[in-house]
Amino acid sequence: MSAPGSSAERPGHGRFDTHWIWFGAILALLLTAGLVVAFLSLFPLAMATAGCHDGSTERVCSLTARGQNVLVGIPWACLAVGAVTALAGAYLATRIRWTPLLGIPIGLIAAAAMIPLGDWIAYRM
Repeated sequence: MSAPGSSAERPGHGRFDTHWIWFGAILALLLTAGLVVAFLSLFPLAMATAGCHDGSTERVCSLTARGQNVLVGIPWACLAVGAVTALAGAYLATRIRWTPLLGIPIGLIAAAAMIPLGDWIAYRM
């Protein structure tokens, strides 16, 4: 006889525990890769306007100083939004008795959506 509330009484509970472990491992790998990409993109994004001068016609040269800061922050915003929405998506998926692994594609979609949104914000500053 098992203790009340143990996983032995709840069929399928072990499957969700395994899915949470997979979710954590995949999210950790994606966040690590995202950190590397965000850090490495600092330099090219920060130097994107280095060649700008009077008469430059490139679109990035029309950015204000605040817009340039937003441009550099886009990869970091993608990383943060992707992590938060992945966790929120996993939590909500388990609340409706689905696998928490659904949080991974939700986080990836949200992170990808931050790129055009961040670009739009940068050029409006």
